[in-house]
Amino acid sequence: MSNTTSTLLIAGAGASGMLAAISARRAARELSVVDERLRIVLLERNPKPGNKIAISGGGHCNLTHDADVKSLLEKGFLKKSEQRFLRHAIHTFSNADLLVLFGRYGLKTEVRADGRVFPVSGRAGEVLDLLRRMVEESTVTLVTGARVERVECGSSGFILHAGERRFEADAVILATGGASWGSAGTTGDGNRLAASVGHSIAPVLPALAPNYFTVPPKPELVGVTLRNILLVASADGASDSRRGDVLISHRGISGPACLSLSRSVAGFLASGKKVTISADLFPGHDEGKLSAFILEEAARHGTRQVRTFLQRCPLAPERLDAPSDSSAAETIPNAFADEIMRQAGINREVTMSSLTKAQRLGLVSALKRLTLGAVRKVPLDRAEVSAGGVSLGEIDPKTMQSKIHPKLYCCGELLDYAGEVGGFNLQAAFSTGWVAGSHAARMLFENC
Repeated sequence: MSNTTSTLLIAGAGASGMLAAISARRAARELSVVDERLRIVLLERNPKPGNKIAISGGGHCNLTHDADVKSLLEKGFLKKSEQRFLRHAIHTFSNADLLVLFGRYGLKTEVRADGRVFPVSGRAGEVLDLLRRMVEESTVTLVTGARVERVECGSSGFILHAGERRFEADAVILATGGASWGSAGTTGDGNRLAASVGHSIAPVLPALAPNYFTVPPKPELVGVTLRNILLVASADGASDSRRGDVLISHRGISGPACLSLSRSVAGFLASGKKVTISADLFPGHDEGKLSAFILEEAARHGTRQVRTFLQRCPLAPERLDAPSDSSAAETIPNAFADEIMRQAGINREVTMSSLTKAQRLGLVSALKRLTLGAVRKVPLDRAEVSAGGVSLGEIDPKTMQSKIHPKLYCCGELLDYAGEVGGFNLQAAFSTGWVAGSHAARMLFENC
């Protein structure tokens, strides 16, 4: 092995960038390469690294998801192409590997009932502190306030320009993140840089974002949560849906089901379609069964007002024979009773026994397709992640190496994937960053 010195430059000191730096140093040391022979430079446009980690999970840092790799991929990434691309990286550096690494630095974690993994302290700052310590122990040169504006590729290496500063490197890892939460510094720089050296960029769309309506929800509905319903986006003949909780906000909707569906909604809007959001309050039960249920309730409580029936009605029940008066069952929020009746065309004073067939069918229709609003916007600056980015077909999934420039690597949210809410996106960033860093170091030294 020769005594040449090489420089690995990593653009972006977020989750994927920091793990790439740590992994590169570890791989080099495993090859018995002394630290002085591999200079690792981590460039960050912000005053300090890890801004997006600091706000992840509401500031509590949802690190990853507790599941075997197969289940993690299936739950976290709904597109088969994304599952296939990420499979090797997450197998190579899994959620278990991540927790072992962090555990060595004293991080204690807890798994919540929904599978999400958080620091026991509930502090994202604790995760950032240990990542910074790992970066420091990896003898990485961290340069902050350096926004990479231009990349030059040559036969002998790369030159990166950040303002008046110029950085030369033998290999480069782009780990600049996506284009969501611009206030955190992720404004799509990596897409522009990758495109400038020949990579194809899939259109950037918000994912895990709220939906803003053309007409804001009524004040009495704001703050109300519809639990475990089916949220449906309809767009000029196309549709998509998600099951889960939905929160009514002063601008539209949010909550887990909305966040998961937002990528599809943004895609519909980008293609020029008009999107309407509705809620199925009885998913799993067809209109015939729901109509029969209402008839049974009318027979049992004929003098009860329809409005009262709705207020006591089970919401998204597994079975329809459960007593509607059960205090243990989740019921339709009171605030929604009047809205359901309005959409069904039923007067407030109508009783169950006086419901006409047309009114009953109207009620069934409203319960199965309750219109929540027409979508005006899915805000990218409020999205937890962005979809789109560097085309997966141009990146080797086993190494994160560019198929266009062999000493260029791309990892993290810069790539064209987007996971569900629940720690999946951070895990993918950690895993792809780890693979990119390890392979970049080995590529520079294994054949020396």
